[in-house]
Formats: sequence, structure tokens, C-alpha cells
Amino acid sequence: MSVPLAILPFKRPLSGILSLPGSKSITNRALIIAALCDGPITLNGALFSRDTLIMIEALRQLGFEILADTENSIIQIKGQAGAIPNKSASIDVGNAGTAARFITAFLALQKEGEYRLDGDPQMRDRPMKGLIDALTELGSATFTFLEKPFHFPFQMKTHTPQKGYAQVDASASSQILSALLLTLPACKQAIQLDCPNVRTAYVQVTEQIKSHFGISKSAMTEEGAFFIENNSYLRPQDSQFLIEPDLSAASYFFALTVLHGGSLSIKNIPAKPIQGDAAFAELLKFHTLQITPEKNQWNIQRPIESSIHKDLADFNFNLFSDTFLTYAAIAPLLNKETTITGIKHTRLQETDRVSAMATELKKLGQTVIETEDSLKIISDKNALVEKAKAARATGNTLEIETYEDHRFAMSFGILGTYDLLEDGQAWLSIKDPECCGKTFPDFFHTLESLRHDR
Repeated sequence: MSVPLAILPFKRPLSGILSLPGSKSITNRALIIAALCDGPITLNGALFSRDTLIMIEALRQLGFEILADTENSIIQIKGQAGAIPNKSASIDVGNAGTAARFITAFLALQKEGEYRLDGDPQMRDRPMKGLIDALTELGSATFTFLEKPFHFPFQMKTHTPQKGYAQVDASASSQILSALLLTLPACKQAIQLDCPNVRTAYVQVTEQIKSHFGISKSAMTEEGAFFIENNSYLRPQDSQFLIEPDLSAASYFFALTVLHGGSLSIKNIPAKPIQGDAAFAELLKFHTLQITPEKNQWNIQRPIESSIHKDLADFNFNLFSDTFLTYAAIAPLLNKETTITGIKHTRLQETDRVSAMATELKKLGQTVIETEDSLKIISDKNALVEKAKAARATGNTLEIETYEDHRFAMSFGILGTYDLLEDGQAWLSIKDPECCGKTFPDFFHTLESLRHDR
């Protein structure tokens, strides 16, 4: 475990231009699709983080040729037209939910393959049953569980899909459905999936990425049925695909702008991004954030004279839940009372995010009422100040536990930039800041680059 990182507050409004890493969600989806195409594809703007490196290594273990240029954010992969070169492998999926689910479904395309999959201790507790049940119903794989049923580690014997229908329970994670929608076009038969209980934001991302690779008709229907037709992935024009910047990562800088005022320009975000987390920026208009999308850049600002404080805030984060932590962490500075709903499923992510957020906010002197699907935060800035002063009196700072969860580190990192004690000195520290390597290895360096009072 690394030494806690003290966050120096910002003392001036923001100004500057920011480049963000590529989207993890898009990078790992594009890697799977590129592997299923026929021939070489170049992915530009790719993210290099723990999750994407795990996906790259898994595909290499399966025999795919991949060249990774980290300096220029480029990945080149040679697709095999739906074939998987190696019929056996042992794969470690770490704690990467996308890699865990996408690779499991991907392997089920192989005829007569035998694979062993495992992950980090946290991954062994994350939900896989909905995907495993669907692959079993399709006749595409049989599973032997080495510890707990329906969890990693397991062995799978793969057969390719033998049937054309399955029910899919993706209530625990939309990645379960996305894994099937990504891989099944390569099985060259028509398949229907019935999945009425899924959050569609990231499923829509999956479908929009597929449209760049020859699958022009979306599998989604309004009734919760998903029809996968008998067609194959095609390489895009010039065999190039551009990955959007990560809008989950952008959420921290939207929040930073709200806290400090001023303006930021974030490069390479299209006027209409495909990621659902763009909705978080719209939510922050409640706190006077202004957004001006351009062709390849978003300009955001919060006028210095505007007030960000509200008595009551009540938002449903179900469709962009990765950002609820961003908002909850700074809620004590925004609203007298904040209600966040639609987050039950986040209890099954890197950690139980609902309970962990409640725990950290209570440590900061806030009153938090937790239900299965919500948090109500009753803010007490005076209590936060007193907690910080008490820590300072002993030569310490308030320390945030991150639970090996990158989003806790980044969300509370934004809170720490607020000059709570009005002296420009650190009052908040982040434990295990390296956990940001999962999606944004340079987060704290990027954050520090925007502090102009050095």
C-alpha cells in the first residue's frame, strides 16, 4: 500500500485546456470487435490502464497479434474473422469487469476449447451468473467452478452457440448483455436474447460502436428483446477507429469547475458523444455549469459570481452511475440536503460503493441515510471544518479510504482541492492513489497541472 497523497487546495479559478485519456469502456469494446474482424485494425486514442492492459494481455494469450504504442495512444490488432487462434489458455482478468465478461463470452465462440479464468479477490465476488446462465442456455459453453458456483475461478469448455435463443439476466451489470451483443455477431447465426431488466446506457454504447464495424442495424428493441442477425464485423474505412475521451474521467473536471469557477476546454470530445456519462455535465447545470460543445472540444465554465449552493438536490444516477461518487463526494459543499437514487447495482462493483461512500462521508462529519438503492446526505460544513482542524492540530490530515476503487480516489481528490481552512494547505489525503491506474494513471498529475497558484 502506498503512502497517502495530500491534496493541495486550489486558490484561483480554473483556466486551461485539458486532454483526457481514452474511454476504458470504448477501448475494451473496440478491442473485442477488432479481434473479430478480418485483418489489421488501428485503434487511435486508446486508453492504457490496468483494465485495458488486462484485455490486451488476454487477447495475446489467445494468440492475437497486438502492437501497443502507449506514447501515441495507438493499438494495432490483427483480427481473425471470428476465429480464436489458441484453443486453450489460462487468463487472469484482474478486477476488470469488462475484461471478465467480454472475454468469457468471446471464448464461447471457440469450438472445442478449454480455458481457465481467474481474477483478483474482488473479482471473485462480482456477478457473473447472468452471463454464465445465458452461455449455458445457448449451448456455447460448460463451466466447472473451482470455488464458489457462478464465480471466478472457473474452467470452461467451449462449443460455439448451438441454440438461437437465451434469456439474459443483466440486472447486476449491463456488461453481461454487452458481452453477448459484442461477440455473438461472429457466430454467424441468428440469435434472440430476451433481457427486459437492463440499464441501456452502456448497451447503447456497445451498439453504436458496432455500427462503425458493419453492424448497422441495432439489436435493441423497445420490448427488451435483442435480435442478432447473421452478419459479420467489417473493418471500418481505412481500418481506423477513433476512441472518445473517457467521460467518466471528465466528470471529475466538470465537478472541479463547479467548485472553483472559471473555464476549461476539454479536447477531442465530439459534440454528441456516445457515452451516457455526458449526462453528468447536464446535471451540473443545476449548479450553474455552462457547457458549449464544439466539433471536437467541449468548453465548460462556471461564472465566478454565480452561486453553486442549493437547499435540496434529488437526482437519479441509474443511467450514469459511475459519476454518482463524483457528486456525492462534493455534496457537502453544494447542498443542504442531497438525495442520490438509482445506485443499487453499484454495490456489486469494485466495492460496495453505496456503503463505502456513506462510510467516508460520515468520517467527514456528514449525516448519511443509506437505503439499498439510495443515499441521503445532510450536509454540515461546520462539522467538516472542525474535523479538518482536529486532524491539523495533531499534524495530520483527514484520510480517505479508497477500497482499491479508483473512483473513490478521484472523487475525493476533487473535494480535497477546496480550500476548506482558507490557508492553501492540505486538509485531505487519499490513501492508495495508485488505484487510479485502473482507468486514469495520470489523474493526480493532471489535476495538479490545473492549479495555477503554485
